[in-house]
Amino acid sequence: MLRTVFAVSDGQQSEAPMIELHQYCPEQQQWQIGDFATVRLPLLQGSRFWINLTDATALEQQQVLELFRIHPVIAEDFLRDRHPPKLDTSNSFQLLILRGFAATDFSDYPGHCQLNLLFNEQVMLMKFYSPQPAPHILLPFSALKGLETKGWAKQYIHAVAASYLHKLIQFEEDLGELEDAMQSNGNDQRMAQIMKFRSVFRKIDRNLAYQKEIFADLLYEEDDSHPFRLLFEGVELRDFYEKFERLHSMVQMYYDQLSDLVDGYMSTSSHQINEKMKVLTILTAVFVPLTFIAGVYGMNFKYMPELETQWGYHLTLAVMLGVAIGLLVWFKVRRWW
Repeated sequence: MLRTVFAVSDGQQSEAPMIELHQYCPEQQQWQIGDFATVRLPLLQGSRFWINLTDATALEQQQVLELFRIHPVIAEDFLRDRHPPKLDTSNSFQLLILRGFAATDFSDYPGHCQLNLLFNEQVMLMKFYSPQPAPHILLPFSALKGLETKGWAKQYIHAVAASYLHKLIQFEEDLGELEDAMQSNGNDQRMAQIMKFRSVFRKIDRNLAYQKEIFADLLYEEDDSHPFRLLFEGVELRDFYEKFERLHSMVQMYYDQLSDLVDGYMSTSSHQINEKMKVLTILTAVFVPLTFIAGVYGMNFKYMPELETQWGYHLTLAVMLGVAIGLLVWFKVRRWW
């Protein structure tokens, strides 16, 4: 393994991140841990190299890419920690950038989890970025040892797809429970949870749409000379496409179901508000004429004929009561309440 040593302020030395390199020696017919400094071109026939640049320094990464004569544009894309899923070709190497899901569930989206692969029939360069540990995507070399280079790429593609699938299957049960809870006792707290889920699924939808289109273009491309199509059989490309197409459909379906829950809650809330407003409107309609009558007889004019009437007070209350009852009966006949 290649290690770069740096001096620190107290005079001691600290070891920088390193290149993890495994190579297959055709003469000995076995895998061994290699040293990048010993790698030379052209590579021996039958030899294979698996090189993990995740923990390598920027200088080490650049040295590796220059050795294999990777085009600067492709090298720049490979080294970026944030790049949309992509498939490209450079000097017999295939660049494949994939995005997986590193979080334990969909309650939060900690950030993109990106896997950059640059490979041909003898060499695979890998760079992985994730805001949190994701061993289910970053497969160790021990899990790939018995495969060819294209088998490594295939396993990584399956691992990225599986990072979504397992959690989507589990979310189906959580979504059912959430739907039942919203129907029985919907509240703002659950509504906030649903909005969080929708935000996460919107981000995932973009990642899966990119990856689905990558394999869709390969599958339906008329030019059979594309290096990726030469590397993988048609049935394998179809399998890749169907995996991401199915994942994309599941994410869209769950997003739509969450949107339906939001719309249902908003409709229920609006209906409840309308019912309350209707009651307030009826009360207002009843008390407006009563307030008018009370206002008339509350005026301080000296000569008001009704003020001298012996039964004026009782008659006024009776009229007000009759008006109130009459309005309520009218509203009931009109089915306004």
